[in-house]
Amino acid sequence: MISTDHFAVQPPRSPHQPTPSKDRDELTAKDIVRFVRRSWRLCLLWMVVSLGVGGAYLVLSPGYYTAHATILLSTPPASQLGEAEADERVYVESQIQVIQSDEVVGRVVDHTGLAEDEEFVMDDSLRGRISSYVRSQLASLFGTEPPTEEPNIRHEAMVLVRRAFSVRQLGFSSAVEIGVTSFDPQFSAMLANAIAGGYIGNQRERRQAAREQETSDLHKRLAELREKAFVTDSLKEQPSDPESAERARVLFREQQSAAEVYRSLYNALLQRTHSDFSASSLIPSARVITAAEPPRQRSWPPTTLMVALSVMAGGVAGVGHALIRQAMNHPLITVEDVHRSTGLDRIVGIPRIPRRRWNVVGPCVQALQPVYAKDAPELHRPLSRIATRMRGVQSRKGGFVIGVASPLGKSGSSTVAIHLARVIAATGQKTLLVDANWQKPSMDQPLLTAEPLRKLARAFATIPADQEGLEVLVLRPTGLISDLNASLSISAALQHLQREYSFIVVDFHSTDRTADLEAAMGVISEVLLVLKARRTFADHLEGILRIIPPEKLSAVILTRINRAQSFAVRRRTDQGNRRGPIWLAKAFSPNR
Repeated sequence: MISTDHFAVQPPRSPHQPTPSKDRDELTAKDIVRFVRRSWRLCLLWMVVSLGVGGAYLVLSPGYYTAHATILLSTPPASQLGEAEADERVYVESQIQVIQSDEVVGRVVDHTGLAEDEEFVMDDSLRGRISSYVRSQLASLFGTEPPTEEPNIRHEAMVLVRRAFSVRQLGFSSAVEIGVTSFDPQFSAMLANAIAGGYIGNQRERRQAAREQETSDLHKRLAELREKAFVTDSLKEQPSDPESAERARVLFREQQSAAEVYRSLYNALLQRTHSDFSASSLIPSARVITAAEPPRQRSWPPTTLMVALSVMAGGVAGVGHALIRQAMNHPLITVEDVHRSTGLDRIVGIPRIPRRRWNVVGPCVQALQPVYAKDAPELHRPLSRIATRMRGVQSRKGGFVIGVASPLGKSGSSTVAIHLARVIAATGQKTLLVDANWQKPSMDQPLLTAEPLRKLARAFATIPADQEGLEVLVLRPTGLISDLNASLSISAALQHLQREYSFIVVDFHSTDRTADLEAAMGVISEVLLVLKARRTFADHLEGILRIIPPEKLSAVILTRINRAQSFAVRRRTDQGNRRGPIWLAKAFSPNR
C-alpha cells in the first residue's frame, strides 16, 4: 500500500457576491464553436449526399447545347443620326423585337420545313403527355369524345422555335446575339443561322418592296408632270378683237409660266430617280458577323454550377438539420431544464467554481489523478446533503457501493466522486474510492500490483481527509485488454471489496466510452449521475437513464451552471422554504 503525508485543508474563503448573469439565450462565440464541432459531421454527410444527387443529375439528365450567331445592324436612319444614345438603343431594341416577331419566325419555319417535321412539332414533354392523358380520362368518364380540332402545325412550330431562342444586345453596340438551345448541337447551329438569315432576308424583302413602291410612285408622278409641262400650244393665233387678243396673250403667258414650273419639277424628280437618296435607304441593312457553329460543350446543366449548388444545398440542409436537432434536443443549462426534460425531482445544481477557490490537500502521487489532490469547500455542503439522503448512509449498513458516472467525458464526475468520498470518510466510516477509469494512461509498472487471475492491476494510495485518511484504489491495465474483461474485472473487484469497506465510491468512465456502469449495476447500490451544463443534451441524459434503474438513482448533479442563476434560485427558495435552499431541499423526493 502506498501512503502519502497528511495535509491540513485550508479554511474556506468568504463567498463572493454573485455577479450579474448573462442572458441564457445570448449567442456567444463559444456557443458557435460548440455548435460547429457537434454539427460538422452532419453537414459533411449532407454535402456528400447532395453531391451524389447532383452528380446523378449531371449524368442522367439530357444535355442542352446552345449555339450563338451574331448580327451587326447598320446605323439607324438618317433622321435618327442626330438623336441621343437612348434613341439608338431604342432602335436596337425595336430590331430585337422584329427578330422575335412572327414575320421572321414564320419565315424561318417555312424555309427550314419545321412545320412538316412531326418529331419536332409533336409535344412529347411530360406536361403535354399529362394534359393529353387527363383530357382522355375526363372524356371517357363523362362518356364524351374529346373534340377533334385541326391543329395549326405552322403555329405550333413557331411557338416551339420562339421558345428555343433568345436575342440580346452585346453591350452598347449595334450587334445582337441570337442564341438557340436544343438537345442536338447541329440543330442549334442550323436554327441560329436560319433565324439570322430570316431576319436579313426579311429586311431585304422590305427594302425591295419599298424600292418598287417608290419607283411606281415616281413613274406616276413623272407622267403627271410630263402632261402638264409639255402641253400642246393652241393659242398662237391672235384674235381680231383687241381685248380678246390681250386676254389671250395674258393667258398664254400664264400657261408658259406654269409649263416652265412643271418642267423644273419634272427635271428635279427625274434627277431624284437617279440619286442615292430614296425611301429604301430609310430601311437599314444588316449582316452576319459571326455564324453559329455546333457547340462542343453543353450549356446546361453546367458542371461547376451544379457542384457549387450541391455543396451549398448540402451545407444549408446540414445546418438546418443541426438546428432542428438542436431545437428538439436542447442543451441542459439549468436545473429546470433537467426537470423539464426528464421529470426528475432529485436534481442538484452546482455553480462553476473559480480556480482560486480550489485548495491543494496534498501532493499528487503518480498513482492518482491530479483532481484527487484538490478540494473545493463549496462542494461539501451539497454532497453532504446527498449523502444524508442515501438509504445506505442512513441505515449504516456495510458494503454500500455508490457509483458516480456521467454520459459524457470531462463532466466533473471524478471531482464529485472524490468530494463525496471525503464527506463519507469524515463520518468515521471505512470508505474506499475506486478509480475505475482504466482507459486513462497507466502509471509506472512498479506502482501496480498485478495478479495472474486479475485483468486489471491495482495500486493503493491514501489522501488526507477530515479523520484518518481516504484510501484510493486505482485500477489500470498492464497490457492490452478488452472492454468485456475490464468490466468483469471491475465488478469482481467491487464484490470482493464489499467485505472490507463500509462504503465504496466508484469513479466510472463516461458511458459514451465504456459499458462499465451497466455491467456493474448488479453490485452498485445507488448511482450519482453527473451532468455538465451547456455540454450535455437531453438525449444524452435519456440514454444513460435507460441503463440506471429508477430505484438506484440517488440524484442528478448539474455542474458548472451559472452562479448568478443558482443564487437567484436559492433566494427564491429561502423566501418560500425556511428549512433550506430549494436547489438542495427540492433535489430529493420526500418519499426517499
